[in-house]
Amino acid sequence: MTATEKAATTHADYDDYSLRKVPESEIQPTRDIALARMGFTVSASDLAFGYAMGLYFSFWMAIWLAFLYSLIVAAVSVLMGVIAIRERTSFALTSRFAFGREGSRLPSIVMALIIAVFYGYILGITVAVFPQTGLLGRLGYCIGLGVLYFLISALGFKRGLRWIGRVGVPLMIILAVVADIATIVHIGGFHVLTSAKPQLAGHMAVAAMIGLGVSSWLAGAAVTPDLLRFGKGTSAVVTTTIAQYLIGNFGFNFLGLVIGLGLGSSDLSRAFGLIGIGWLATVTLVIQSINVESNELYAASLAMSNAVGMRRSVTNVLVAVAGIAVGCYGVSQGIITSFLTFIGYVGYAVPAIPAIILADYFIVQRMHYPTGFADLPAVNWRAIAAFVVTLGTNLLLGLGLHDGFWHALPLIGAVYYLVFSIPQIRLNWRAQRAATTTAA
Repeated sequence: MTATEKAATTHADYDDYSLRKVPESEIQPTRDIALARMGFTVSASDLAFGYAMGLYFSFWMAIWLAFLYSLIVAAVSVLMGVIAIRERTSFALTSRFAFGREGSRLPSIVMALIIAVFYGYILGITVAVFPQTGLLGRLGYCIGLGVLYFLISALGFKRGLRWIGRVGVPLMIILAVVADIATIVHIGGFHVLTSAKPQLAGHMAVAAMIGLGVSSWLAGAAVTPDLLRFGKGTSAVVTTTIAQYLIGNFGFNFLGLVIGLGLGSSDLSRAFGLIGIGWLATVTLVIQSINVESNELYAASLAMSNAVGMRRSVTNVLVAVAGIAVGCYGVSQGIITSFLTFIGYVGYAVPAIPAIILADYFIVQRMHYPTGFADLPAVNWRAIAAFVVTLGTNLLLGLGLHDGFWHALPLIGAVYYLVFSIPQIRLNWRAQRAATTTAA
């Protein structure tokens, strides 16, 4: 192999097959994929969301809410993961099946922007537990951490994400357990926690909180293929999804709930200070944030690569810079309140994307694309129309009718897409029945 060929191969390896299928030779251990996926949810943002639930709901009600929305998100993640295993494609490439080669730029850019903002807010949550040093100090923290996250994300899954996951996830679990024990001791026992009155009781509807929970992690469920395309088989889909959402997500919501309900403070940094572990929280959140932020940056750079047609090495820089700006803004506006407001807006656009992709793959095409990417249309206008109409419907439901639940579910987009695709459904189903009869 010549020097030029070696350089091209090395670049393709670091680019992590952003615009092509993963070869079977690159399949990774399920353990590493599970840890990397938990890096999305065993995080400061998940801790903050559970913490926020403790401000609005009683202990047992918050437990049920966390479990219910985790199940909804896990279901979407499993279905997206099945596509990843079968097709070996990232989220961006998977969206080409439903939206077309050029049409996939729409969901890719939407997802890239949303994950980039998530990335920025998680950066802000991490910086919020640092010693307060004014605007310039917070900006310095954001830039320093942002550069570190960028460097690890640039290494890709095999060289960067899986290794940092082995360190960051266990450390975050240790922090949360220590914080829970300290909180329960501080307030006088577990019975005090279960009978505690939320500081903001009555200020948030049950359905609205479930909707916020779904909105907060639906983008993460949609980009499940980014990691599971490296998975060994269907068992990896189930195992890693349980690790991410029913252990990582639900578990960390519970840990955040204990702190929020037990201490009743809307300032995360002050809450850790009350129980005397401010220094431990700062160190562990920084170490763990390397894991989750690198994952967020990785997913956003892959989607942006498809959206703008650039290499991931370039889009990685663009998303990193945007995230730093969002992180600084979030800290200056009050990170918890600002984060929940952003999640509410996410629920208008994100649900339509996995809904359309899943409806096309499992129902319209019946899990079968005979020629792969070869004969895909440039734009599938049925998918574009379904996305636009769904966005309009969600805005009407949320802003006009003040719905906080239904518009956050990935159902409306699927219904619209299936209605628009009735002729294609009939044609594909008849063709497959005819093929089955002929084979018999």
